[in-house]
Amino acid sequence: MKMNGKTLKKVCLIGLINGIMLGFLMKLLEMYSGKQVYQLLLNVDFLPVIGAIPWSEATLFLFHLLVSLIITFSYVYILHTWSIFRKWKTYTLAICIITPAILLYFPLSLLSQTEVAHPFDLAAFFLWSLLHLIYAIFLPKAI
Repeated sequence: MKMNGKTLKKVCLIGLINGIMLGFLMKLLEMYSGKQVYQLLLNVDFLPVIGAIPWSEATLFLFHLLVSLIITFSYVYILHTWSIFRKWKTYTLAICIITPAILLYFPLSLLSQTEVAHPFDLAAFFLWSLLHLIYAIFLPKAI
């Protein structure tokens, strides 16, 4: 895949829009449901060195957007360079790419040192999963 300026802008735009949408919806759902899924999304306290720094919410959200960009670029790269995925539907690959992020709910909630969604809270896991699946639905817009 050749990444020209127009493609680069499109991939960045979709990655940022998806990340902002996911974060906004998680924060909204956390406010109305009480399930701390947004807190979990931004949590880095379990990471060595980085976790010891008291980051602002805005900085943590920028970290989240960086991860969103990495996911979007990975999706586009895999779709265009790995021939095995060329025959797949773009949505199938998007679901496969986002599934690890959905499953991260469990280790992230277990490792967290601050109060986040409980690892065995099925309602919180449902919200986490649903919003990440919505994220995946918009990934093909990056191509």
